[in-house]
Amino acid sequence: MSTPQQRVHDATRRLLDLLEHGESLTPEAIELRCELAEATAEAGHLDDSYYQVQELLKDARREHGPGHPSVARAIEAVEAVRAIGMRAGDTTD
Repeated sequence: MSTPQQRVHDATRRLLDLLEHGESLTPEAIELRCELAEATAEAGHLDDSYYQVQELLKDARREHGPGHPSVARAIEAVEAVRAIGMRAGDTTD
């Protein structure tokens, strides 16, 4: 199993590959952004992670509409980051 830092690195690298092709809001890019935000939270960078998931959720809703699976996945990421923050004792939203 990889460490949170390794997951951040891997997700960032894969996301950068997509961004080079202009694919920032595809379902694959949204999934990678979710992975990145969750790994960032697990690595202890909660403020960065909170920002990432909030922007991700706005982007997913704007691009795909409220009922799209990518929006549901973004909501899951928001909840996962909040849960990691709660475990860490951070009550920031």
